[in-house]
Amino acid sequence: MNDTSLAMDEKMREMIREKTPIERLKMGCSMYETSRYLIKRFILENNPSISEKELRKEIFLNFYRNDFSLAECERIAKHLQK
Repeated sequence: MNDTSLAMDEKMREMIREKTPIERLKMGCSMYETSRYLIKRFILENNPSISEKELRKEIFLNFYRNDFSLAECERIAKHLQK
């Protein structure tokens, strides 16, 4: 779903293009950290007794589940639980 008008979408792109590469990098890092924080809070709210290893696995799966095959996800998740 996209409820943003084309004019506003273009204005936003223009504002981002005007930023320096460092500013854009900082924006990206900030968005990643915010996403990670929200995912972590959600996991902890639903499973407060989760171990650190299991938490790492769940954070990974929330971020990258759709980027890897099921077999790759299982292999990476297993490694994260070591």
